[in-house]
Amino acid sequence: MNKNNTKTKLIIAYGNPYRNDDGVGHYIAHEIQKWADEEKIDEITIITAYQLDIDMTEDISLSESVFFLDAHITEYSPEIVINKIEAKKTNGFTTHVFTPSDLIALVNQLYNKNPPGTLISVPGYNFDMGEELTPETKKKADRAIDKLKHFLTKI
Repeated sequence: MNKNNTKTKLIIAYGNPYRNDDGVGHYIAHEIQKWADEEKIDEITIITAYQLDIDMTEDISLSESVFFLDAHITEYSPEIVINKIEAKKTNGFTTHVFTPSDLIALVNQLYNKNPPGTLISVPGYNFDMGEELTPETKKKADRAIDKLKHFLTKI
């Protein structure tokens, strides 16, 4: 996990980087970090993790906006999905069913803050053991990177 609380735009990439396309969020986060370093953009904080965690609430509370990066199965959608996140509890706060909406709701409850959140989810085709993105997922991840760069520079 990479954390630096002095920055204002937070990116949380989650998924298992050892399950091929499930690691797409980590790939996007890595590419955004390279871009931010090259462009000398220092108001971005990146956290990478296997799953969302209650410990992320403080970082979210200190951010002006938060972007969640994840993979989804193609049966859900064959396209990149970008959704605004509304603060609401879903099935309760457990580490196995934690959602971005749960985290934003908890930040609101604990810190009385409600930073705008966006979920960017990329379709995955292979979730077997391995560290390579499929060509289809990588192509869509690169498109998601362009969209995220746009969001990060317009806010």
